[in-house]
Amino acid sequence: MPEPKSKFLDKILDGKGPSADDGKSFTSERQHTAQAFNLHVERKDGRRAEGFAWSHYAGYQWTDEGNQEKLVVMFGMRAVEIEGRNLGVLVNEIRDGQLNSIRELSSRQAESVQQTGSPMEPVITSVKTFPDFEQMLNDMKGEEDHEDRHTRRFER
Repeated sequence: MPEPKSKFLDKILDGKGPSADDGKSFTSERQHTAQAFNLHVERKDGRRAEGFAWSHYAGYQWTDEGNQEKLVVMFGMRAVEIEGRNLGVLVNEIRDGQLNSIRELSSRQAESVQQTGSPMEPVITSVKTFPDFEQMLNDMKGEEDHEDRHTRRFER
């Protein structure tokens, strides 16, 4: 008798990964009296994620460049740049203080959401953070931004 597969294993075998969440590119706080604590940003490879505290929120800029929309959200001295379609849903979630997470979709996942999802479902095709994670890590380590990657020398 064959062993039953778990739902988690099915997601991995389907190539969706452990955080597929049925193809949703964002999550929000659904309790109407609660606010999201931070914005969790997950990359499409599933190996990188960052958090941005809503207490540092400074504002957003939403632009429509024809086929592609861009939403830039400022958090103190950092920013998240989101590209995709139907990003107005995210703007509404930000205004309501309910946006918990966003997930960059692979091209296959984005195509699937467009075909099977609601016509107003946001499709996040690219996420960039400024300064990026590697740059911040190098600054903390004291590494210069050179090709040879020698660490910075301190004067005595």
